[in-house]
Parts: sequence; C-alpha cells; structure tokens
Amino acid sequence: MAEAIPEEARLRQMTDAIVEKMLAAGVAQKTFVTDERNGEDYWILSTPRAFEKRFIAVASLGYPEQVGVWSNTLLRQGQEDATSMESHFRRFAEHDFGLVAINPNFLAPDTEGSSFLYQLDKAVSQIPPQSKCGLIGFSMGGGMVLRFMDEHPAILERMAGLVLIDPTLPGRLRIGKVRPLLDRDTLLIASEGEQHSPGKMASAILGIPAVSFSGIHGQMPSKALESIIEFYQERVS
Repeated sequence: MAEAIPEEARLRQMTDAIVEKMLAAGVAQKTFVTDERNGEDYWILSTPRAFEKRFIAVASLGYPEQVGVWSNTLLRQGQEDATSMESHFRRFAEHDFGLVAINPNFLAPDTEGSSFLYQLDKAVSQIPPQSKCGLIGFSMGGGMVLRFMDEHPAILERMAGLVLIDPTLPGRLRIGKVRPLLDRDTLLIASEGEQHSPGKMASAILGIPAVSFSGIHGQMPSKALESIIEFYQERVS
C-alpha cells in the first residue's frame, strides 16, 4: 500500500500542478528572487514582461496559501478552477496590465507578516518610475498591504488604486497615511452570507463601503475579478 501523502504536501503538489499548467500555456512566468535576509531563493509569478507595462498590480495572498491558488479550502474540495489564479493572469494580460503575485509562504508559513512585507517591498521596488502601480490584498494579504503602505508612504503618490478582497485586519491598524486612498481609490470586496464576513468587518473598521458577493471567503477573488478589472480600467485609462 502506498504511503499517504501529508495534507500540506498534497496541497503543494496540487498548487504546483496548477502553476505548471499556467507556465506551459504562457499565461504566467516564474521568477526566482533571493531573500537577502537568509540567502534562500523564493519565486513569484507574473504576467509576461509585467514590469514593462504602464500599470502593474502586485497581489498579496493569504495564509498559508502558495502563489498560484487563492484558497486552500477550495483546493481541498477539488475546486481547482475556482481557486486557480490563471483567470486573473489572463484578464490582466488582455488589458495590457502587469500582474505580479508574491509568494510569502513559500519558504515557511508566515504568521507574523515579515515575508509579506519583505516581498512586497522587493516587488514594488522593481516597478519603473513612469508606471502606475496597484496593490491587491486578499485575506491576511489585505492587512499586509495596508501595513506596507503605512510603512512606505512614498508609494501612495504612484497608486492607481487599492483592492482589498475580504481582508482580515490586525488588531493594531494604522491607516492615517492611507486615509485619502481609502476614501477615494479603494475597492473593498466582501463575502455575503457568512456569519462573520471579513470584508464587512473591514468595511466597518475602515469606514468605507464594500461591494458584496454571495459566497464564502475563499470564493471572493474569482467572483470579484471583473469588478477588479473595471476598477483599474477606470483609473489607468
């Protein structure tokens, strides 16, 4: 009898298969980056020639997902199409937008957010000065992009818009520097029908309205894709 594969390893294998499909189709490219804090390499996904575009969005996923899928919950349920990031890479490329997805949980699950912030900084620093940028944060990644902008306020001058998808926000949240962006150029997506919708709680905490979609937390990135594209189209055109 074959030895059972541990759950974490099984999910990683399934994610790897989704990523390989995206790479084979030319939808995304994998770039290795050295984490200068420990000398180890991690990799990110991007649309082809992402950093050459006039607009580049950097996406931060949740915990403990690997880049390539939005939700391990849906992956466990066999809903690969619903959780794959392929549709986002395709739609951003169709509009000649760059999309870069960081991979903070690749080397180790990042419960504190240090790798989220480090990889966000590395990715944003590659965006050329003539290009506009956007940040997309899902689940824990939503709280991380807010923290990142508060700690790196210079990025706010270059932001075309912020997208928060059912963000889970930390207890201590500083948004003073980000307030104008929240009030003017933020799209907040909330799950509808959950007892404790992270997006709805974030709406109350941040004091901004949310656009709601029916379904559970993990479904929101795919359900909100067209709204995200429209949001950035309006701000980049």
